Amino acid sequence: MLTKCANPACFATFRYLHEGKLFPIESKSDSETVGLAFDFEFTGTPHRLQYFWLCSSCCRVMTVQSDGEQGVRVRRRDQCCQMAP
Repeated sequence: MLTKCANPACFATFRYLHEGKLFPIESKSDSETVGLAFDFEFTGTPHRLQYFWLCSSCCRVMTVQSDGEQGVRVRRRDQCCQMAP
């Protein structure tokens, strides 16, 4: 459940969807195998959607990005677009 801004340095509380920006981030589920009915089995990596919210002030200069296996990071917009040297 969303309760506050995803920026750890911000203490704005989530109240309305029209304030700030919501970021849906797909993440891997804990379960690696999902059994289906009959004798068929789906073996894959199930995913689930998690939502992160940035308040109106933070979403102007920051974004939320998936960091692969390490989770989710809040970054400044100018830092996420820079090319690695």
